[in-house]
Amino acid sequence: MLRKPVKTKINIVDSIMGSGKTSWAIQYMKNAPAYQKFIYITPFTNEVERVITSVDRDFKQPEADRKGKTKLEDTKRLLAEGENIVSTHSLFRRVDQEFIDLLDMENYTLILDEVMNVVEQMDEISRDDLKMLSDKQIIEVDNKGFVQWKQSDYSEGFFEGIRNLANSGNLMMYEDEKKEPVAAYWTFPVEAFKSFNDIFILTYMFNGQMQRAYFDLFGQEYVYYAVSKSDGEYKLSEYISYGNENRSKIQELINIYYPNVRDKNDMNKAGHKTSSFSVSDLRRKTKSTQTKKVIKNHGYNYYRHKCKVPTEEVMWTTFKAFEKQLSPTGLKDQFVAVNARATNEYQSKSTCIYFANIYLNPIMKNFFNKQGVEVNEDLYALSELLQWIFRTRIRTGQPIDVFIPSKRMRTLLERYLDNEI
Repeated sequence: MLRKPVKTKINIVDSIMGSGKTSWAIQYMKNAPAYQKFIYITPFTNEVERVITSVDRDFKQPEADRKGKTKLEDTKRLLAEGENIVSTHSLFRRVDQEFIDLLDMENYTLILDEVMNVVEQMDEISRDDLKMLSDKQIIEVDNKGFVQWKQSDYSEGFFEGIRNLANSGNLMMYEDEKKEPVAAYWTFPVEAFKSFNDIFILTYMFNGQMQRAYFDLFGQEYVYYAVSKSDGEYKLSEYISYGNENRSKIQELINIYYPNVRDKNDMNKAGHKTSSFSVSDLRRKTKSTQTKKVIKNHGYNYYRHKCKVPTEEVMWTTFKAFEKQLSPTGLKDQFVAVNARATNEYQSKSTCIYFANIYLNPIMKNFFNKQGVEVNEDLYALSELLQWIFRTRIRTGQPIDVFIPSKRMRTLLERYLDNEI
């Protein structure tokens, strides 16, 4: 039995990868009445084409032109004309007040394929700059954490972008216990979400993701659903909590590397500490030529000698800053970003090498905590790992081999497969 929807109409379609979330969304749009208008937002351009060809609703894709009209401007034209629109996360993140005003006059349904980056630290402005602006009373932080720009006669200059974000209500700041500025954050305008008639977010493990924390930060209510299939049709069904999922089939398909008695070298030893393979740990490790060589050799040994597969079947990852330094021999072109999601491009891959240990930025975590919003760091890390692993051929029911030297990340996956998370 479906739960009664909340008045905000934010529906989290939270089902495991490959369960048919996108197929349900396509079916839903096909069957909707002609007067219902949709905006479908996806991370990748190839998925844009899939929606256009799969749904008979004359979807429009925003286009830039040679006369200087941007995709955002074209999106506003399509909104004003009441067209069905399909586009990417990167364009949707650039919405402005005019976009929101146009959206507010229509009754659009948003289908968001995978969560977006809705909160980002502004690395371009330093802690010292924030302190200077605060000390000179150019900026002020209200009790909700929003930055107010107080200098009305500031026109153009180094802080113009920061001023514009503050004036548009999209800039928040984290202060320490002494009320000293620590970091500034861009936030996606929550008014954009409020302007839709209905919202469906297609994802998995929403509880561990930053967009859940963002909705909680702004007091947005949401309700969970799952996707099921019966008689050839996809349906929204009662949400099943993570620990009650049947993961036995997935457990059979994922073969995690462990050393056997004949191994002279345990390749998992490099990740035995809780922090091993985190950003800070890899920053230290990559300063040593010998340590880099050991990690790269472990990756090579795993796919070439343990799994005995050609390079075309392998995908590997680490944080972008360490890609060139840690790339195993032969795998330069087999790198898949650590935050890859919502794509079927790698579903022929059988072998995974995961040189990462995911943590929240501690300042970001403190920022949410100060606002009374808790983020489950282990669930966040696990959701990122699962999204990455499920880019492989496991989506088609075929087994995969996985090498995760980080003890923390490997343990999270083991606990997940045993239904302990």
